[in-house]
Amino acid sequence: MDGKQVFDALAREEQPPTAVDVNHAIAAGRAMRRRHRAAVAGITAAGTVAAVVAAWTVGPWPGQRDAVAVAVPAAPSATATPRPTYKGFAELKKKYPPKGKIASVPPLVMWLSDGPRKNGLFLCESGPNGSSCSAFPPLAANEFARRQGRLHGKGVWFGISKDVVHGMTAVTKDGKKFPGNLARSVGAGLGVWAVEYPSGADVRKLVFIGAKGEVLQRIPL
Repeated sequence: MDGKQVFDALAREEQPPTAVDVNHAIAAGRAMRRRHRAAVAGITAAGTVAAVVAAWTVGPWPGQRDAVAVAVPAAPSATATPRPTYKGFAELKKKYPPKGKIASVPPLVMWLSDGPRKNGLFLCESGPNGSSCSAFPPLAANEFARRQGRLHGKGVWFGISKDVVHGMTAVTKDGKKFPGNLARSVGAGLGVWAVEYPSGADVRKLVFIGAKGEVLQRIPL
């Protein structure tokens, strides 16, 4: 085969086919268009879902203004200052304003107020028997706590303590114990305490303990 024959053979192989199946081409075109439309529909649907999700995510909801997130105030937590309703509380608080905070020490509400003498204080208590205040001198160096009063007709003792006192207990003659309630740092470097026990209990002493459970003071009754 000479060069011309080789060239003619290669040229014929590179030429596009002269016979075309028209029906096959139309069918193939329709299939391609269907696939294109399905792809476009899928992209559109996905875009719509994304838009809805985005709108829900950044759109206004309760607590927002103009689609800008703002903090929704949480429910107010319990405050350290109670709101007692005992008889005479409001009048006593006005006459003897708290020197520090008002403490809830069940079954009483108690606070400290400035007394008429230098460095003197009042211990004010309000409870089921009414409200009253009584003056007391500063605690001595070797004193950690002091009993200030007792509710008549009830098994309740109450008083003051230094802030190093972390707990107190009433102890009966036979050794039974009744834990009391204590509030530290009420005012003037002092705390207040109250202990309630059954009226028939033979309570003989009050025991005050420190941060590590050590006994700081025993007050006989």
